[in-house]
Amino acid sequence: MTRPIEQLIRRGAIHRDVYCDPAVFDREMTHIFDRTWVFLAHESEIPSPGDYKTTTIGRHPVIVNRNDEGEIGAFINRCRHRGPTVCRNELGNAKFFRCPYHAWTYNNAGELVGVPMPQGYGADFDKSRLGLVHVARVASYAGFIFGSMSAHGPTLEDHLGGVRKFLDAYVATSPTGEIGVYKGYQKCVYSGNWKFQLENGVDPYHVGALHASAVTPEALAIYRQGKGAVIAMDGHGVTDHTDWGPMPVDASLSGGFNLVIFPNLIVLRSQIRTVRPIAVDRTEIITSVVKLKGVDEAVNLQRMRDQEFEFGAAGTFFADDLDIFERTQQGLNSSAVDWLEFSRGLDREEMRNGYMHGFMSDETQHRGMYANWMAMMTAATPGIAEAAE
Repeated sequence: MTRPIEQLIRRGAIHRDVYCDPAVFDREMTHIFDRTWVFLAHESEIPSPGDYKTTTIGRHPVIVNRNDEGEIGAFINRCRHRGPTVCRNELGNAKFFRCPYHAWTYNNAGELVGVPMPQGYGADFDKSRLGLVHVARVASYAGFIFGSMSAHGPTLEDHLGGVRKFLDAYVATSPTGEIGVYKGYQKCVYSGNWKFQLENGVDPYHVGALHASAVTPEALAIYRQGKGAVIAMDGHGVTDHTDWGPMPVDASLSGGFNLVIFPNLIVLRSQIRTVRPIAVDRTEIITSVVKLKGVDEAVNLQRMRDQEFEFGAAGTFFADDLDIFERTQQGLNSSAVDWLEFSRGLDREEMRNGYMHGFMSDETQHRGMYANWMAMMTAATPGIAEAAE
């Protein structure tokens, strides 16, 4: 690491090492992803006993599932014998997970229940001590399942803080108060830092330039009229459009609000995105389409078509975003200039209802996210050894 973590952020500016230094990335894995609440799945992806989904928490492969009693849990997807992952499928239903290497077998509660030729082990060999390692804490809010590798720290509700009301409102768009996620994902990998996608998820300022070919002048006029706000909320980011009213907003900008729930979840009008860091300059984005329960299927079909048009692999917005993420990484690889400007709106943001608010084109939400990032990166970190077994 070229400089101390504490020197990477200053008022209204961020050092390029935050995006380019592999040592910073390694520290993010231990001090953020090994410590805080990380989004795993939506409950609708694993609705029945035995259902599972494979995902990650930082560098840890994870299985999130329901056991035979329907209880939600999560385990490290790693055999306790020699280490291979025990489940390779993304989604499925299973009573058992069997390691392909030596056939050690675990039930869907994570217990080791089968070892070939057990007589080869000594008398003190105890299967009860060799179950899959549990993710220390698993909790759900409004159908969104999160896991934490640390047995200590804030509860999930405390971690979410003020964004809970936005998640509540998001779910309430369904007449039944329930949403679901279609089984099937759009995945893509870009050559850039994982935080670019988080910043961009709540960055209205870029829309008029980067997406100029897809957005109407009437929609862009909203930003100039001061409607809406960006909010720094408990380390997360919000763009709140709820006071736009009956203005001529095109479909690409409608929907009430965008949420970034640090460190890996983005909630948009008809989709949720999971951000998976792979390396300091390599990131996977996993997109799921959200359906509303209790509406005519034609409504959900239109939501899916909107998603494909705007954020599909060849969509009007998504291709622009991926391109700019990679161009940004390329630019930051140059050490000619060390500091990036994050000062927009710094002198006009204001505290309202306990949270800092800025204009729709400001960077208030980004400064809040990086204040939280710095607090995590400089704090004493509970170890992985505290994960429950």
